Amino acid sequence: MPQRTTTPDPAAIAAGGFRVDPAAIPGLRKVFTTALVKLDKQIEMAVSDVRIRPWAGDPVSQQAATDFNDHTLGVDSALDALTAYQRQLKGALDALTQVEQGYHTIEQENTTLIQQGGC
Repeated sequence: MPQRTTTPDPAAIAAGGFRVDPAAIPGLRKVFTTALVKLDKQIEMAVSDVRIRPWAGDPVSQQAATDFNDHTLGVDSALDALTAYQRQLKGALDALTQVEQGYHTIEQENTTLIQQGGC
């Protein structure tokens, strides 16, 4: 059974020496947000529209429908992989937001120091 990936802790990413140019953050957030919106739509569609029912009412179509639904919607399914990717995108977006807030905090502190004649 494949091991599931977990959503990385945004604070751990930020603390791990990951450097991001402050000017690039808005563009990166836009790219991640666009990808997340598209993925959310695909997941919603998969949950509501992909499930099939036994079409012939016989044991063969029942088994085929069960196998198909398990493969696409069950544990370790395509949907499971998509939701894991969704969690990773959200984690990356959260990390970018935290880094951006950190940059703004530092800029504000530096501005305050300069205004107070501290530098």
